[in-house]
Amino acid sequence: MDLFEDYELIPEELKAVCDKWQQKAMYEGLDYNDCAIFQEECEAIGYTFDYGLDADPFDLRAIDPKEQKLENLTINNQKNMELVNDLSWYDKNITPITRAYKNFVKEMKNTSPEQWFKDGERKFSGQEKKFIAIYQFKNKAKMSHSVNTHPYSVNELIGNSFQEKFRNITAKYAVEVLNNYDDDKILQFVDNKRNTIVRIDNPSDRHNLLFDLWAKEFQNRTDLSSGLDNRQIEERMAYHYHKYERVENNFNTEVNQLIKDSPESRKSTRDLDWEENNLGFEDLFLKEDFEENLVPASGLPQGWIWREYDDGSGSLISPSENSYYSYDLQTQEYRLPDGSGWRTLRDHYNHPQTLFDFRIFAEQNLKEKAAKNDLSPKLSVEEKKDLLNYRTFMKENEFILEKLQITENQRAAYAQKTEFGTTDDDYSLTKQQLDQIPDVLDGHQLSKNDKYALVFGLLEKQEYGESYELLGNGEILKNYLNEDNLPSFKILTINDIKFNNPNSNIMETTKEFNQVQYLKDQMKYLGFGEDEKLHKDLEKGIKLKKNEFEIKASSDKTLPGNKVDFILKFNKTESGGVFLNSYHAKLANDKNEEISHNFPVNRENTFTAKEAVNLLEGRSVKIEFLNPKTDQKEPAFVRFDFSEPKTEKGNYKFQNFYKNYGIDTAEIVEKSNLIFDKPEYKDSTIKSLEKGNIVKVKIKENDQVVEAKAVLNAQYKNLNLYDQDMTRINTNKPLQGMEDERGHDKANVKEQSIKR
Repeated sequence: MDLFEDYELIPEELKAVCDKWQQKAMYEGLDYNDCAIFQEECEAIGYTFDYGLDADPFDLRAIDPKEQKLENLTINNQKNMELVNDLSWYDKNITPITRAYKNFVKEMKNTSPEQWFKDGERKFSGQEKKFIAIYQFKNKAKMSHSVNTHPYSVNELIGNSFQEKFRNITAKYAVEVLNNYDDDKILQFVDNKRNTIVRIDNPSDRHNLLFDLWAKEFQNRTDLSSGLDNRQIEERMAYHYHKYERVENNFNTEVNQLIKDSPESRKSTRDLDWEENNLGFEDLFLKEDFEENLVPASGLPQGWIWREYDDGSGSLISPSENSYYSYDLQTQEYRLPDGSGWRTLRDHYNHPQTLFDFRIFAEQNLKEKAAKNDLSPKLSVEEKKDLLNYRTFMKENEFILEKLQITENQRAAYAQKTEFGTTDDDYSLTKQQLDQIPDVLDGHQLSKNDKYALVFGLLEKQEYGESYELLGNGEILKNYLNEDNLPSFKILTINDIKFNNPNSNIMETTKEFNQVQYLKDQMKYLGFGEDEKLHKDLEKGIKLKKNEFEIKASSDKTLPGNKVDFILKFNKTESGGVFLNSYHAKLANDKNEEISHNFPVNRENTFTAKEAVNLLEGRSVKIEFLNPKTDQKEPAFVRFDFSEPKTEKGNYKFQNFYKNYGIDTAEIVEKSNLIFDKPEYKDSTIKSLEKGNIVKVKIKENDQVVEAKAVLNAQYKNLNLYDQDMTRINTNKPLQGMEDERGHDKANVKEQSIKR
């Protein structure tokens, strides 16, 4: 028995009980009734314990004699008390499991006291008297718990009456019981401490009550929340609230009211005592802890978000906080916002749909329904207007890559080449097909290999944390990380593409290339922003007759006390083209120290504004460079070498950590024992660390989950962890923005010029 560390030392009577149930557990398994009986038999001989969330028993202890109070008023004479005291170990533990005893107790419970005792004239046999004494003894043991620690009982409706199934149980055990009851059972949940009863008729009532039990942990901690922090309690509350909301909407049931058995009883379980806590449920999602569950909608106006839950369900949330297009990936169901019920999420071939496919469908469906506004709930006037304007804008600016006429043989041959490195079939794109594909995509100059990757699968720009996918309808989807390092999506428009061939057929069917918009988007994607002043300065510079001009920008995404200013340098060609050639970045700190560097902007590789800040503050950034020996792109980590003098052009030299240096960010994160609420958060963290960002993480410290900040130390292949004040954890060494990595030993670090 895992319950006991020194099993051989426990009393023989306790060992006999445990052996019996251990044998049954091995060959038959135990249900919750068995677990309750097992606990009752242990308590009958003076021992008790608790059940964990995994249904394993723990915390074996002797029952405190001071808490043993006999509350069964039927024990009212000395003879019965003598019988109770004279019970043998066999009477207390073996007799209760015999058929004769069980039948006797069953008959006693199902018969009224008047009939059972025959108005005091019934004569009991010796065996029946012993059965009564045993029953009274067991009833006494059940009631021996303190009402403060074991306040709850659960009754089940059997026939026309409720029968007690679990008595005097803790909050943790109560939650386990409620979670494992069948949905069709009708229950009563009794709070013996407050003298209240909640009737549970359906799953909606059950999740409502479970939410309430978790909410009470904020007022008075019990075994239910042992070892959990407030965030973890909130997560369990969020889970049950979401389940309650889904079932409530699905079955259109009303929340049952609590029976008013005491002045402290609340008006209804829906109130949930939140007025006392001054905290509404929606407040949970306004906290930073829950921002990670919110994903901006890729094909809708700003303010529309997808709210995700850990159980694979979620919904689309409007700017006015209304919920639409609820889905559940576990049951493969979704619901349209027209008041109808749940529908299957599977396709015509009964294959499960991906979450991405469903979101594309839902966002398109919403835009189609916006004009009539036949939604439940109705869109606000502003929401409807924004959706219609957005739909018109996207229609006018949509870019559809169609009529490529890629054959199945081409796809099969390319897949074979990708997987095995060789193929006998021809997957080459024709000149006509290549001409249909943009030369510039979202600011990236596409090589021939890039075009193949886009058409046949996925075009990845790992150095930017971006990828591009050609959808079945011809649209190009961009996947990227937003400023909060959360996965985001965007459908590209004609403003995001460019053809170098002015005679391209595509250009004849789309708008003329908008050079100003292209430069605005380029500045946005490089991280310089899109504020009105920046755009006006750009337009003003383009109108100047000079061949070159500069505009200024700044960044506040720095360490406290630091500030970075940028000067963006543009050049004009004889044909009227305007290009962003480079930018100058200067960091100043509160010590009046300045660090500056010139960053080129080219078609292949360009540092973003945030990466420039990270380099100036002394952190490493992952790039891809063209290896002249292999003519292949390879990854490397770079950082400024502040110990060396600048070059003639006023730039710092790079310290470079190449592929053979062996930096594996995923492995470093794994060994750092970071805690992630979702698997995808781990991937986002890895990408953000490789960009040189200071990333919010969770770590376990002193058996508590705490928030921290992490920086990738490329040279030493580990993570530097900091507290919220940016002080090194376990070292008390504060992070100095321009000193953190400058003094590191440069042994085994090969230096080489990388043009990026």
